[in-house]
Amino acid sequence: MPSVPVARVWLDEDGLNVTNLNAYISDVLTFLLNKPAGRLRQATAQPLSTATWTSITMTAEDLDDDPIGSSAHSNSANTSRWTAAYPGWYRVGGAVAFAGNTAGQRGARWAVNGTPLDGSEVIIPAAVSGVLAVPARSMLVPLGVGSYLELQGWHTAGTTLSTYATTTGQSSMDISWDRMPA
Repeated sequence: MPSVPVARVWLDEDGLNVTNLNAYISDVLTFLLNKPAGRLRQATAQPLSTATWTSITMTAEDLDDDPIGSSAHSNSANTSRWTAAYPGWYRVGGAVAFAGNTAGQRGARWAVNGTPLDGSEVIIPAAVSGVLAVPARSMLVPLGVGSYLELQGWHTAGTTLSTYATTTGQSSMDISWDRMPA
């Protein structure tokens, strides 16, 4: 299991050698310059039932990387999830794009391990006939190793309503490791 490298507190008797430079300086800098991050998009429309919070499937990746080269997202299994390989606070942002329909309301929120994240919900009226993208709150989210983050969408159109997944109107989520856990 990978761990976040930490800077060393140096003592007068500590030797400055290759082992110490790699373990306590190079590893920390490599991690900070290549922090775990993802940019995920929904390339295929997804039907959402009315009045039901649903995790949004992300089927395209622009970025899915971390310092050891592991993948936090899969395009074939659990495609709505971004799974943390490192503990810490992650900065998240994104939006759920809905196909045109003027009935009801639209919503977006974040969930960790399937549980809605307090303070993350955004609900707006569907007052436009075209595509409506509901921005998810940009926020810091604490994740432990193996915890997963999902973007969820919701609507009250009164019938099944699909997300919009064409070019610039796609649902998307961005995630980046920000700081050590408290």
